[in-house]
Amino acid sequence: MNKKSIMFTFIAVTMLLVILVSFLITVQTSTKSQTDKILAKATATNAFVESFNVNVGSALKASANQAILALEDRMDVSDVYLTPPTDQKIKWVMLFGSYQGQNLRMMRPRQADGTITDMTLSSTLNEFKKVAARSNIILTYNSPSPNFVTFLMVSPWELRVNLQLKNVRVTDREQEISWNLGDVDVYTILDITKYRDPFYLINDDINITITKTNVPDFESSDNLNYFIDNFQFINHTDAPDFIQRLSGEFNSVSNNGYETILNSGHITPPNTPNPNSDSYVDFLYWGTRYTPSSCSVYGVPAPIKLDQQHKLYYTGDVCPLDEGF
Repeated sequence: MNKKSIMFTFIAVTMLLVILVSFLITVQTSTKSQTDKILAKATATNAFVESFNVNVGSALKASANQAILALEDRMDVSDVYLTPPTDQKIKWVMLFGSYQGQNLRMMRPRQADGTITDMTLSSTLNEFKKVAARSNIILTYNSPSPNFVTFLMVSPWELRVNLQLKNVRVTDREQEISWNLGDVDVYTILDITKYRDPFYLINDDINITITKTNVPDFESSDNLNYFIDNFQFINHTDAPDFIQRLSGEFNSVSNNGYETILNSGHITPPNTPNPNSDSYVDFLYWGTRYTPSSCSVYGVPAPIKLDQQHKLYYTGDVCPLDEGF
């Protein structure tokens, strides 16, 4: 092989090496860019999945809260308690915005600018889907069903709402990243002290917000009068809870029940309509439950009376034998 041939071969090999290195650099750069892109997608999708329960819980809370407000608005207008089972009525309103075949105005309220805001669960969840879509994330799930929504009083002042969202799937728009979450259980807690007490709303036609008492004890009549005059409520296990009150269940009992003592100056009629008791404890006053005796309370204005059980509960004393019902 002459020098010219050797030189030509060297140049050719060198050119091939340059081309190969350039190709490898291009491939490496492209691969790194693609890897970084997928990693960014994975990070964004993972963050979305990690916040999923919180965001769905917010949508659930918004719709459940609005459903109760809408039902109390309907009760106020119609002056009628809900038809039991109450939890079934709440979930139907929450999902579909209607009660007994009629659309409730507060589930789709009209705003000042004329637009209508849909507060049903499908709509509030759809807002979450729109936020995801702006980040190129696709969220899919089966439409919420009444069969997978439950309500539970977990304390006298807290209502737990549970939702099972079926067949949840999260992907990026290009289908490169995917999470199959299956059936997801989400819950939220509603504070019932944000709502009006149903007994006062229907039976006395006044708006009294449920207020948990801040009175530490009732050893003095001043404390008891403060409790009565300020329309405060206290947990008592022989009383109905919030769900039961929505349907006017005066004679129901619950570990999460609450009660108040009626102020004779703010109720109509001033004397108990219960033929079986003259106690001024709210569910006894408006209900039909029998109490063996009632009596006045020292320092508390007449005609307010308490039955034997509640006189003992609030004051530590029982009714005198000569002042029975």
